[in-house]
Amino acid sequence: MGKLYIFILSILLVACNSPEKQGAHKDLWTFVASNNNPQLDDLCTLMIKDYEGMLQGLAKNDTADVFARAKALILRCDTLPNYFVTKDTTMSNLFKSGLVNLQDELQGVVLEQYSEELNMAMNMASIQMLHLLGKVGYKKQAVYIFNTNGKKADLEEDGLLWISLNKKSINPYYNIENELVSANYILQEN
Repeated sequence: MGKLYIFILSILLVACNSPEKQGAHKDLWTFVASNNNPQLDDLCTLMIKDYEGMLQGLAKNDTADVFARAKALILRCDTLPNYFVTKDTTMSNLFKSGLVNLQDELQGVVLEQYSEELNMAMNMASIQMLHLLGKVGYKKQAVYIFNTNGKKADLEEDGLLWISLNKKSINPYYNIENELVSANYILQEN
């Protein structure tokens, strides 16, 4: 019985001494530069442009525009795997699974009826887009990551993220003051 207590105590000590998470963003994306493929970069750039259009509609409170652009991006996600031809099946499967995850979140955007829920659905779509771009090692342009509260250390506080190809962006979630916000992170940062 004493050996059992020693074993449990040693497990508890190891668990208590393990380092804590450095920040919530580590769970949201990882950038894998080795997966970079110029063909994938071109396809992802098309998706980012569609996504930025959704953010513009969200900033204007034009839900019809957001829904139309989300539906168009869903269709694009359906067709993109046909344009990506590679012998690397692992990379192809990684790209396809990322597209499916993004499509699922975009379906959630289309189904939302209230602005708070639409903001949360757009946040989840942003996270999936960010995750996809990181996994495929997108390098064609710098992808800037923004947070609604503007503090690097508090990504988990609000949880409302968005990405852009521009270093400054208008906050699409709370577009009251219409001022440009600076990016908190760049996708390539680890």
